[in-house]
Formats: sequence, C-alpha cells, structure tokens
Amino acid sequence: MEKPNAETTAAFERLIPDDPRAMRGQMFGHPCAFVFGQMFFGTFAQTLVIRVGEARAKALAVAPVAHFEPIPGRPWKEYLQVAPDALPAETLSAMAREALEFTAQLPPKAPKAPRPRKPKA
Repeated sequence: MEKPNAETTAAFERLIPDDPRAMRGQMFGHPCAFVFGQMFFGTFAQTLVIRVGEARAKALAVAPVAHFEPIPGRPWKEYLQVAPDALPAETLSAMAREALEFTAQLPPKAPKAPRPRKPKA
C-alpha cells in the first residue's frame, strides 16, 4: 500500500481543523484525524480522505473529488477522496471542518476490547 509522501502529509497537517476534539492517529498506516474515536479526515496514498456523510458525499463526488475506494469496487459511501492540490486550500479546509462537524454528531466509537492473551506453553 502506497504511503503518503511529504507533500501529502504536510497538506493533511495544515488542513486538520484547529479544534481540541480533533485527535491525530493512523489508519492503515496513514496519518488520520479522529473525533470521538471516529475517523473524519486522513490520507490514503497521495490523496486526502474526507468523511461528510453518504448524501453529502454523493453530491460532492464530482471530478476532481471522488468517492473513497480503498479497494477498487468497494467504496466507503460516507467518504470522499481528493488530491491535496486539486482544490484551493480554503475549500479543502472547509471540507475538513465539515467532516469534523459531521463525524462529531455520530455515536462515539467504542474502544476495542483487549485481545485475550494466549497461555504460554
């Protein structure tokens, strides 16, 4: 899986909303931002991934913006994917803020239970 380059990572860092609810982390080894345990903004290869909800994603998925498909043919219907240089920074910043606000309204993601330890033989 292609990792984001320095330019993509820098764009991601610049565009994360300055909000105490936004927490940095990783998903699939890519830098991402989470709110209440739910991913709202991130990177995938050399693109940005933005969660805006299914209806909004359908409305906004017009070139150069597309539905996010981490596996071809299997779109994540609530997410968009766009190259960091495909739209003005102000537009991408507004989309990241919209993603934070949308995702903050979702139920918090429950933490994963720890894996049971295997007994030593």
